[in-house]
Amino acid sequence: MTRIIQRVRNLPIRHKLTLTFVCTCVIMLIINAGIFIWLGWQSGKTRIEHDLSATAGIFSENIAAALSFNDETAARSLLNSLKTIPEIHRACVYRNSAEGQLLFTDYYIDSDASQPPLMPCPAVLPLAKESSSTRYINLISPIHFDGELIGYIDFRRSTHDLSASTQATARSVAIVLFFSTFLAYLITAFFRQLIESPIQNLVQVTKRVAEENDFSIRAEKQANDEIGRLFDSFNGMLSQVQLRDVELLHAHKELENRVQEAEASNAKINRTLAQLQETQEQLVQQEKMASLGGLVAGVAHEINTPLGVGVTAASTLQSASEETASLYADGKLTNSGLKKYISTATQSSTIILKNLNRAADLIQSFKQVAVDQASSEIRRFNLAEYLDEILLSLRPQLKKTAINVHVDIDKSLEITSYPGALSQIMTNLVINSLIHGFSDNSEGDINIAVSVNHEDQEIELCYKDNGCGM
Repeated sequence: MTRIIQRVRNLPIRHKLTLTFVCTCVIMLIINAGIFIWLGWQSGKTRIEHDLSATAGIFSENIAAALSFNDETAARSLLNSLKTIPEIHRACVYRNSAEGQLLFTDYYIDSDASQPPLMPCPAVLPLAKESSSTRYINLISPIHFDGELIGYIDFRRSTHDLSASTQATARSVAIVLFFSTFLAYLITAFFRQLIESPIQNLVQVTKRVAEENDFSIRAEKQANDEIGRLFDSFNGMLSQVQLRDVELLHAHKELENRVQEAEASNAKINRTLAQLQETQEQLVQQEKMASLGGLVAGVAHEINTPLGVGVTAASTLQSASEETASLYADGKLTNSGLKKYISTATQSSTIILKNLNRAADLIQSFKQVAVDQASSEIRRFNLAEYLDEILLSLRPQLKKTAINVHVDIDKSLEITSYPGALSQIMTNLVINSLIHGFSDNSEGDINIAVSVNHEDQEIELCYKDNGCGM
């Protein structure tokens, strides 16, 4: 079982979506089919018992006179009329006597056959009523004559016709289940493509940027939904990175000119500056790629959960709608069934809306942090809300640990500063604590406190953790 779960976890997202939707539809259809077949069996059994009871009542009245006058021939002649009802395999007539209810006469559907009946009538009516099974139904009816109980008649009816009808129904349900599953797979594949295609496109663009180091590449937006806005944010970030690359290139060229001017006077300074240049380029490239990769990984990880829950709720709503439509088309839709569907639709809609809003909020937070990290503009912002957005972008790293982050800050505090620099500093501090401050699976706390000096119009941000090291 563990190996199966691990293999499922390693499946691509598209296969997980398909497996989730199809399995949910199949399970719900199987449950509904089982209930439908069971109810059909119970309904048929109840009808058979009612018909058998009516037949027993008629024969009890007709055979009463023959039993009263001890006329076995007349009684057997009446029982032989049961041949018109081939489902009744056996009938036993008992009369009251001092020794109990003794067998008076009997009837078997195969009484004229060469082989004896497999289960003959007992000589004495058993005190305990013989229970029915899935193969036959037993019914004992009293026989009265002039208001006096003079005996009993015991019928055994086969349920072969009910079993055959149930099997035919089961075959029909199996065919419907097969085509419903196939249709669910087609619908799932269609909606999976709508969700998966833009994400795959974004992953491919990210790989190209990483492999070719070309920030002029842009992701093609396919829709104006939350993922489409994510594409706009991603492309905007690439534009900012590309612009910064141009600025770095100009600065690099200017630095080269200055180095060339200084080469004539000091060769040692020239070598030192060259080494610093190489180190600077590597650090800048590594920082840009690390930020870009971390942002994409965080986005893909965080929006997967609310999208998965929303799609599952939509699948549940779809199944409930199909079931209600089927009941309505058959004229079997009851008031309670309609109320149940309305309740299911309300709950599913609430879950879908809640998770889509959650995904939209996550994308908005990632968008703001990504834009700030890619720019060095000064602006006014709420410090508490911005710290929450930074920590939200670090959630994939924090969720893998047992580290708790506590923030002590006035929620209404607003400042005018450089949010990109603050985001980079806080990200580096938290990542440094996770890597160097705490061992694997160790528990700990990170505390961030902000105090305000109103006289000097300054704030003090205190960051500390209880891990090892500084």
